[in-house]
Amino acid sequence: MKRILLSLLIFNLLFINCHADEYSTDGDYSISLNCTNAPVYSVKVPYAVNVTNKNTTMNFYVKGDIYADQHLWVVFDSSSVLYSNDRTVPVVIIQEKSSWSSSELNNAYVSSGVSISHTELSAGTWSGYMNVAISLQGGN
Repeated sequence: MKRILLSLLIFNLLFINCHADEYSTDGDYSISLNCTNAPVYSVKVPYAVNVTNKNTTMNFYVKGDIYADQHLWVVFDSSSVLYSNDRTVPVVIIQEKSSWSSSELNNAYVSSGVSISHTELSAGTWSGYMNVAISLQGGN
């Protein structure tokens, strides 16, 4: 079967008239050049944060090259909790900034802060998760 297909392919290549048209002109002319680059961005968030006192601050970083009508959103969930055995304690999360326009982003990382605070922790080991939503909105 492979020999038959290969033979048909060779036969078609021998008898198909392939050519390229050449265009020549006198004088100068312009060639249109087009390029489309997709938006790119990067967000660095810490893997873990040690909440060592009633108010801890952590930094995260953003950079990118996005369309002029787009915004990069980084939103931390403000309803996080810490757990210890059978007890759950809410933490308050406040962001400095959550949205960046194309003019605010560049090839170097830009830093922003998040404040994590609590009022009800007692002695013991506490753990939990802080969720973050990252999205690119707008654009053509």
